[in-house]
Amino acid sequence: MTHRVIHKEKPKEAVFKSLVQDFFVENPGVNIATVSIEEGKPKRSHAQNRLYWTWVGIIASELGYTKDEMHIILGDRFLKKIEVVTKKGKKIAQIPSTTQLTVDEFIDYLCEIEMLCEDWNMTLPHNDDYQLAIHGNAKV
Repeated sequence: MTHRVIHKEKPKEAVFKSLVQDFFVENPGVNIATVSIEEGKPKRSHAQNRLYWTWVGIIASELGYTKDEMHIILGDRFLKKIEVVTKKGKKIAQIPSTTQLTVDEFIDYLCEIEMLCEDWNMTLPHNDDYQLAIHGNAKV
């Protein structure tokens, strides 16, 4: 799925044009598509998701964890826990889902991970997904 974030006070023509162009480039066999608009804050982008899981795989491999284990470890280290106290007084803390992070929150999360890896002398790739995920555009 291709998506874009639009703002009420900002121009929209270029956003919709790029949305349509990107969709048909990514789906060359499709001749018709539907566009819908929904209210809400922008969630992490596809590029951010691809970059994140690439990085998680690299870090996990380097440290001897699975990708799922590393995902939990990083979330525990950098994401603010959701805390609930039950009616019986039991305290429960949970790591929030990264799918609920906004684009900007996910950028902060990726930067925290990158700084941690720099401290560990690990180099993470800065490919086109990095440019899209962090800066919102591909390398020129």
